[in-house]
Amino acid sequence: MLRRWCQKHIERRPRIGLKNAAMTEANEGAGKMPDLLIIGGGYAGLWAAMAAARRAQDGVSGGDLSIRLLTRDAYLTHRPRLYESNPQDMRTPLGPVLEPIGVELALGEVNAIDPTARRVRATGPEGQDNEYQYDGLILAAGSVLRRPAMETVNARTWCIDDHASAVALDQHLTARMAIPEADGDANDDTVVIIGAGFTGIELATEMRGRLAEHGGTARAERARVILLDAAPTISEDLGPVPRPHILEALRAARVEVRLNTMVQRIENDQLTLNDGGVITSSTVIVTTGARANSLAASLGLDTDAMGRLFVDENLSVEGLAGIHAAGDIAHALTEPGTDGGHVALMSCQHAMPMGKAAGYNAASVLMNLASRPYKQARYVTCVDLGPWGAVFSTGWERQVELIKAEAKARKQFVMTEVIYPPMHDRAAILEAGALT
Repeated sequence: MLRRWCQKHIERRPRIGLKNAAMTEANEGAGKMPDLLIIGGGYAGLWAAMAAARRAQDGVSGGDLSIRLLTRDAYLTHRPRLYESNPQDMRTPLGPVLEPIGVELALGEVNAIDPTARRVRATGPEGQDNEYQYDGLILAAGSVLRRPAMETVNARTWCIDDHASAVALDQHLTARMAIPEADGDANDDTVVIIGAGFTGIELATEMRGRLAEHGGTARAERARVILLDAAPTISEDLGPVPRPHILEALRAARVEVRLNTMVQRIENDQLTLNDGGVITSSTVIVTTGARANSLAASLGLDTDAMGRLFVDENLSVEGLAGIHAAGDIAHALTEPGTDGGHVALMSCQHAMPMGKAAGYNAASVLMNLASRPYKQARYVTCVDLGPWGAVFSTGWERQVELIKAEAKARKQFVMTEVIYPPMHDRAAILEAGALT
């Protein structure tokens, strides 16, 4: 049951923290254990909590470390799976992961961070103002959809950026397919997806199957699925090597691809394009990439083109003491100090290891223990391509190793096992938080 907090109070976590963590000198003098606050309940934030708890367990010298995770709802949303059918099922409750390892879950929408006072202000689930003091902070607030510049008049666009949005889209598809074809316009079964990157491709190749679930195979086969992008090539961010397979899969799914194309205006169900063309559609879905949560910009520091905070090799935010960052909000090098380093991508593949490194290092700072640099040399890409299968590639050059059914099996393994945290089992959760 959620705890109801008083209006405008400063809250400290009860001292039920993890043993065997050496207190900082200041906290020893004050007679209290240090507080580690983690903002964000996505992959980076949750894995940071597990890693911090593991670091506290493995620490030396007596003492306690208080760990709290602050997030807007009590679930880990499996964002990489929201293109699939049944998006309502794509989340995991946080309680069974955090409770066994002594991490407190607090719910609220963060409004402001005061790095000088080491204080965070948030709005709780009942609209109350809460404040949380911290000694160490991990910012893992993730990213949001980067919407394109286009005018909308009496029109709604859809997205799969978060759980609520993905469920709303699915409900919309259900409603559209429930209208008999004889009672509607043929264009009612036209789906336009704006953005032909990773997410747009996966959604486009999956879309006809999703329409079939709601309206039957025959009707889904008659529908139009259109994928638009302003870029001159498909899957520009994925590089040229996987592209022939992606194009083959799009053709197999009968997805109409329009490149060098931008939507300038949507009025009612009419899309006006930059070339003067018009498309009629009641289902327009935006998948145009992501930008970091605005909390990054609120700190007054320099950010990269995607709004991410610059961090050092230990994931400490450059220019602010006591704050680490991980996941989509952090501009981190995967191999710092080398000529071959790349910037970590906005993906769960990088968010989970970054979260573990941030949790380990933030806990280490509070316990006066050594930190370890974040490193992630291995990089793979697996794009789901609907009934055609998938394409699996390795390295930043994205050399294709598996396609079709073999790659699909690899994708399904990652999506149904790798990205899910252990639950209920303290030992298994702490093992998942170990920094290897």
